[in-house]
Amino acid sequence: MHETASGLKARTAALIALIVSCTAVIAIYEFGAFQRFLNIALFRDLFQSIVWEGIPFVVLGVALSAIVEVWVKADVMAGVLSDGLMGRLMAGLTGLFIPACDCGVVPLARGLRRKGVSESVAFTFVLSVPTVNWIAMAATFFAFHREWQWLLVRMGAALAISLVAGFVVRFGEEGLTERVQTSIHLHDHGRSKWRSVIEHAQSELFEVGPFFAASALLAGLVQGFTPLRAVTVFTHDSLWSIPLMMALGAILSLCSSADAFVAIGLSTLFSPGAILAFLLAGQMIDLRNLVMMPKVFSRRTLTLGLTVAAIGIFAVAVLVNHLSFGKMLV
Repeated sequence: MHETASGLKARTAALIALIVSCTAVIAIYEFGAFQRFLNIALFRDLFQSIVWEGIPFVVLGVALSAIVEVWVKADVMAGVLSDGLMGRLMAGLTGLFIPACDCGVVPLARGLRRKGVSESVAFTFVLSVPTVNWIAMAATFFAFHREWQWLLVRMGAALAISLVAGFVVRFGEEGLTERVQTSIHLHDHGRSKWRSVIEHAQSELFEVGPFFAASALLAGLVQGFTPLRAVTVFTHDSLWSIPLMMALGAILSLCSSADAFVAIGLSTLFSPGAILAFLLAGQMIDLRNLVMMPKVFSRRTLTLGLTVAAIGIFAVAVLVNHLSFGKMLV
């Protein structure tokens, strides 16, 4: 397994950030003076709940993503992902059969582009698959206390936004010959595919794990930090909470098998629409994928498509807050 220097630096930085975060938490425990600002019991219970409930889905998602990366050939999927309406719908629903998370969806899209799949169809694939897949569906269902409303709204919104963005992109798409260069070579000759699966899963788990743990810490601190809770009282039903949570989702860039467990930890502080925006933005406009996307899609496609996606996320979030079923999602 080969890694680029930039990839190694990013992982090292993530690990250092996790260590610093844990050190800060320990310091808070040790110095009782901080207890007036932080509800220790609430923070501890929420952090442990997010980690223990979410980690099985993280491991499952990483394992299946590795299997898909190694065993599923791009030309198999490319045959059914045509440029018509049915092909675009299939691109949006591919995750039901191949549950790839956002950690590996861009390299899969690269393979599809090389096999002749149009840019707009591949863009729909990238936006939809991390959310509309059965692992993310199961994680959402269990994280939100087996509430079908959250599952249906999240998956329906993700599919609709992905299809609309794909159709808009179609009118200005440009073909590219440049492609993403992967930092992990999974098909070296003389090496078993299962060994490649294990190496890919190990690499992805090391990359995703620190971000998940750090996000669980953040969710716990946000819930338990008394001054911040006082501020969020005024922003709970505000429109400003939606772009705030969109930005947080994009920055954290959580794996779709774990983000619901972090989101439920924030659900008492933010409106249902803001929580939905966090879940959608974290998979559609996350910073990790934005680094790789320019090698697969043209600048015009990214500018137009991601703008449409962001507007769609905001509109759906506002709609959820104002319609009667928004109250059912609390």
